[in-house]
Amino acid sequence: MHITLVSDPAVPGADEDAAGVLGEVAVLLDGAGVPQRFRAGCHHSVAWFSHTLAAHLLGRAQDRAVPLSAALAAAITAVRALHEDDCDLASGSPSATVVAVRRQAEHLEHLVLCDSSLLLGGTDGQVLRVSDARLDEVVRAEPGAASIEARRNAPGGFWVARHEPEAADRALVGRTPIAALESVHLVSDGVTRAVDMLGLHDDAGLARALRTDPTALLRDLRRAEAALPPARRPRKPHDDATALTLHL
Repeated sequence: MHITLVSDPAVPGADEDAAGVLGEVAVLLDGAGVPQRFRAGCHHSVAWFSHTLAAHLLGRAQDRAVPLSAALAAAITAVRALHEDDCDLASGSPSATVVAVRRQAEHLEHLVLCDSSLLLGGTDGQVLRVSDARLDEVVRAEPGAASIEARRNAPGGFWVARHEPEAADRALVGRTPIAALESVHLVSDGVTRAVDMLGLHDDAGLARALRTDPTALLRDLRRAEAALPPARRPRKPHDDATALTLHL
């Protein structure tokens, strides 16, 4: 297996994405950059949270007898213990999306929570995108930061890794035969902008670009973001863009 990792922060030196590989486990987390007033109870940065949680999840997922969702719940609990005595987590704390994969015998297990994505590139040339659409559904139904925040980690809303371990049970999980896969891509939503917002690729084209020249993909992504007319520019003109590819 060959691994490539590319990451381009929206603000140099302030990358809130975290990704890594340990043994047969790979993870990617995208720190949720919500307004400070919604995480005012915690003095830790979003980057601290995403990187710390990624490290704990990589460690706990090494035990193959533990489901990925249980490993994530344990990691959330461990990170919560690091700062719950110093921070008022009931008043808000940082959060992160999660994508994780793990080889288990002849299968690849996966877990996806919130709006980062997993692209499964098959040996038949097909690409399956695994995405958690619940945040998008909330945004469409109730635009506005306060309305969206009220439905974070709430029944009928959307779920993200924060300080509630039960969020792990709401993740999308599955498994795919290793023999059916050519490549696997863990990507933050800063990368899937190339499909969803900019129209540079479809899912298959995005997977192909990540497999062949991921650096060129990020360069084209930034150029396309900068070229958007003012009326089409999102609240965040640029977003942290990270892709971790496993070439099988």
